[in-house]
Amino acid sequence: MNGLELFLLVTLLVLSLYYVVYHVGTLALIGVAARRISREARWPAMFSGIEVFSNPMTPTVTVVVPAHNEEAGIVPAVESLRNLRYPALDIIVVDDGSKDRTVEVLREAFALEPAPFSAVDERVPQEGETLAEYRSTDGTRLHVISKVSKGRRADAVNAGLRAAQGELVCMIDADSMLAPDALLRLALPFIDDPRVVAAGGTILPANGMTFQGGNPVGYALPKKWIERFQVVEYLRAFLLGRSGWSGRNGLTIISGAFGLYRREAIFAVGGLTAESLAEDADLLLSVHMDAVEAKRPYSVVFDARAVCWTEVPSRMDQLKSQRIRWAQGLDEILVKFRGLLFNRRYGVLGNLALPWLFLYEYLAPLVAAIGVILTVVLLTLGGVGGSFMSNLLGVMLLFVCGIGLSALVGIAALVVDMLWFKNYSANKQFWLLLATTLLEPVFYRPFTFVWQLKGILRGRLGKASEWGVMERTGHASAAAK
Repeated sequence: MNGLELFLLVTLLVLSLYYVVYHVGTLALIGVAARRISREARWPAMFSGIEVFSNPMTPTVTVVVPAHNEEAGIVPAVESLRNLRYPALDIIVVDDGSKDRTVEVLREAFALEPAPFSAVDERVPQEGETLAEYRSTDGTRLHVISKVSKGRRADAVNAGLRAAQGELVCMIDADSMLAPDALLRLALPFIDDPRVVAAGGTILPANGMTFQGGNPVGYALPKKWIERFQVVEYLRAFLLGRSGWSGRNGLTIISGAFGLYRREAIFAVGGLTAESLAEDADLLLSVHMDAVEAKRPYSVVFDARAVCWTEVPSRMDQLKSQRIRWAQGLDEILVKFRGLLFNRRYGVLGNLALPWLFLYEYLAPLVAAIGVILTVVLLTLGGVGGSFMSNLLGVMLLFVCGIGLSALVGIAALVVDMLWFKNYSANKQFWLLLATTLLEPVFYRPFTFVWQLKGILRGRLGKASEWGVMERTGHASAAAK
């Protein structure tokens, strides 16, 4: 073995250690999450939320739904919100320059009539001009704002926030459906603890699902592999990752697809940052900063049982655009909030969660690329110089640490779902997802790593933010079956 091969093998061992630390840390998070979920699961199987309904202090929730060309699914989405088990709910749909019939189908379905808002809060900026405002006349507490699009979701959300009157504000994507008790579960911590400023729930793919009256009635898996790979991703990220970090204010993001905030916490930071590609993470980290800098006790929580179903990309080009945007947004976030890294005032967030995000989200695709290059070089050199077996053993070690342990983490996520959540409880679904979990690190993740590298490079080069467009197919209706 020559000096070059020795250097490459040592580098490979360092990469293997990188993966071991990551997966051991992830398994530790799984342990924390599993304990929390197990404790919560001791509640009665049917969560009644009676303490929320009977509490005279139950806060009003304003749900803000940004919509751009959402004709296919906007009515079921509003029906889902209208059917939520929550006693005080206002709904604001912000039509952000749609070119389809989004406003028209809302007007037909909910008997909308022109009606301006009585007041708006100027502490949150809005760039796109408001064109029209409507209010439902069928008893639904639905308001619709039609505005000029600036090509950014954050500006649409801000338009809704300016008109929001509820003590709590929920932001949800127009292609998303909430489980009937999801909002109750997220609202309860705000009632129990005045320090709670934000709460997040679990996001799962709606592709393949069947809905009736806005509620899920058929828990089928999507037919396409690209969609099933994302099911595994979301289970791993939400049931385990975010559940694990939420115990001590370590959450770095509450998904823009479904999150609940105290209204004043959002207004204190000026709403969403319009130009950010990761406006959901930007908002939460800004809320963290505001509370810490003001030396105000606060808490950010997560409830894995509060489920939101959202449509995920079903085509490679859509997924590619989404992941490039996410990676560039992550680059922007880490640059903007770099002062929080290893800042002892920020506790778990600054000393563990954000460094973890940098090491194992931001750097992961770069480490994977180095690993692939090392594998090829070592096997080539081994074949030429006679050290093939030793180099092969090194490559196998990297494979086990990088891919084998990754599959183990995915299996743990499936087991947690099977034991406590039963989103995919049928035997056929479990075995199909198990196969998907084993295949995902080899046949899916390499693509996402390449797209992440492109997004990071765009961020490093200072490229202008780009928003992709995903064609919605709408949610399957049980009545149509």
